[in-house]
Amino acid sequence: MRTSYGLVPPAVLAIGLLLCPVAPASAAATTTATTAGPARATTTAMALTLDEGSCEPLARRFLCSVSYSGAIAPVAIRWFVDGGYIPAYDNRSFVGIGCQPTVRYDIRAVISDATGASVEYHTTPVCRSGNP
Repeated sequence: MRTSYGLVPPAVLAIGLLLCPVAPASAAATTTATTAGPARATTTAMALTLDEGSCEPLARRFLCSVSYSGAIAPVAIRWFVDGGYIPAYDNRSFVGIGCQPTVRYDIRAVISDATGASVEYHTTPVCRSGNP
């Protein structure tokens, strides 16, 4: 009996790649080999880091945003204004915070992930009056 092996059509290969489970984007896989056994894959997770944070002062309002990387889901984002926790802003990376002109505000965003790691964005902008 004779068996014929042909090339896998590109469409079949693409579907197989889409259905194949992969490691999360936040993990880097490496292979290690030891003399005691065969090579095995290990996963090294990236650390949670704050990529960027900003609070843009506009007329009677701050537009604040944070971005992060290396988090392990689930991720929580909590916002604090003058030490008070604002639950309405939970898990938002972009918020609009009302303010009184010429007053300085203490604004913090705390980002934490499933591993218990956390990072904080902190700023103390002054509220502007007038038009943006």
